[in-house]
Amino acid sequence: MSIDDIADREIPRVERLLEDHKTGFLAGLSRSKPALIVIAILVFLFQSRSLPEKLANQSLDSSIAAQQKSPARSVRLVVIDDSDYSTLFAATSPLNPLVFSKLLEAIAAAQPRALVVDIDTSASSFATMSVPSIPTVWNMDGQELTSGKFAEQRPLGGRELSPDSVAALALVPEDERGIIRGYRRVYELEGGNVVESPGYAVSRLLKLASTPRSAPRFQSERFLDFRYRIPPIKASEVLSASASPSWKDVGLFKDQVVVIGGSYRVARDRYATPAGLLYGSEIVAQETESEIDGTSIPSASRWLTGLLMGLCGLATVAVYHWLSLRLAFIVSLLLIPLLSIGSNWILFHRFAAWGAMVPLVSAVIVAELYAKASFYLDFYKKIKVLSSQERSGAAPSDDSETLPGPS
Repeated sequence: MSIDDIADREIPRVERLLEDHKTGFLAGLSRSKPALIVIAILVFLFQSRSLPEKLANQSLDSSIAAQQKSPARSVRLVVIDDSDYSTLFAATSPLNPLVFSKLLEAIAAAQPRALVVDIDTSASSFATMSVPSIPTVWNMDGQELTSGKFAEQRPLGGRELSPDSVAALALVPEDERGIIRGYRRVYELEGGNVVESPGYAVSRLLKLASTPRSAPRFQSERFLDFRYRIPPIKASEVLSASASPSWKDVGLFKDQVVVIGGSYRVARDRYATPAGLLYGSEIVAQETESEIDGTSIPSASRWLTGLLMGLCGLATVAVYHWLSLRLAFIVSLLLIPLLSIGSNWILFHRFAAWGAMVPLVSAVIVAELYAKASFYLDFYKKIKVLSSQERSGAAPSDDSETLPGPS
């Protein structure tokens, strides 16, 4: 029997085997063991090390660096810089309550919707400070306890707040690289009460919503994309302009949420973010605008992340199961961005956070190509053996005449 006769007999049989191989996907999964092993290992590793969030953060960082910032529609930022700290407050901390009260009254006279005070007012000297009658969020510091709860330092010297004001915990959680990417909406205090972050608190204050109960941490964590351009206004300029009789009609702060903070160096309130070094008040302003606009990015559930990773891997396996190798390879390359962008829209509600699924889909493609290459290599070796036997004049053995089917 010639090699041509063997090829004419075996190649159609291999083609039929391949077609039969495509009919039952579940049965065919047993033939995609390398890909299934890769999926299982990567899902475990990614979940145990929070790699989907880290990869999404890297792609989100790139988009933050390249994005064109849009002007904030609802938030204004007033800052006490080094010059104001020296001239208005005589370079003394805590700040002078009388001068600070004048600043708040000047801003309130311009008819804002609410104030967010990102200045430490926990000192007893603020207990008798006059404050404007306007919805206000008073930021305060807090210390995390070993129990995971927080001990608060009450604002305004610990005095009772007015009914239209609330205290908020102004913390900036850092990741393992010391970068501020977002915030937590709700913190649990020792004693069982909860306190909100500044932006979340003011958005709920404006909606007259009740204080939420404690929520699971992953539901409370939010990420920022730092999309807003919020130019700071000097406190001294506000005080100077407020002396004009027409100050109330200027409209600079009318129906806006005004964040008041400090950018003086003594406060040591500057942090690394994906958008560069920002002061704490700038981060609070970004958070406040994102809460009002609804653009903050939710944290993904680990269960949902693992499920989507598994589905993306199985979708890639299915492509190689139902399509020819050449077409499957082309389609799978297209699936890398499509599955990554689609799954990250489900997880993070952002197309920009596309990086989480790229390694898994790419690894499954490599595993499938390995499986297919292994099969075709076995087929090629068998053909070479039969060809060698034909040239030597030896009769092919029964084993050598029967080519392997897909494994």
